[in-house]
Amino acid sequence: MSPGLRTLLAMMSTGLFAIMTLAMLVVGLVTDYTIGSVILALFFGAIAVFSAYHTFLSFRASRQGDVPLGHGQDHARLLKLAARQSGRLTAEEAAIECRISRSQAEQLLDDLVNQGSADTWVSDSGAIVYVFRGLLEDEKESAEDPLKMLGP
Repeated sequence: MSPGLRTLLAMMSTGLFAIMTLAMLVVGLVTDYTIGSVILALFFGAIAVFSAYHTFLSFRASRQGDVPLGHGQDHARLLKLAARQSGRLTAEEAAIECRISRSQAEQLLDDLVNQGSADTWVSDSGAIVYVFRGLLEDEKESAEDPLKMLGP
């Protein structure tokens, strides 16, 4: 589900539950104000509060680009980040930028390695660096026509 649609649905459900809560309170006050009507009003009130909280989180996340995405979309987000990082990325950078845990970032990056989109290199300090060859600046500059190598 897209972030915009999720936000819209959450906003609509918040309004619906708020109206239902008000209706339940009015019915409870107008009629007999029994314990059952109060419990029902509190139940719908709790749902309205939960929906409002979810709406707030969803709206904030969609504005910040921090929306939980599907696996393929996570990969695309990591590729965009790698492009901004000149084709080199660590799991820590991915975790910070994408607001996910380091282990999640590492798993997603390992998926990209398994798909052939990236390689793993080890820095002088021992850190694992995920290298996306297609995004390296010097790779594009050194590209040559493969037919030129065959000769005239």
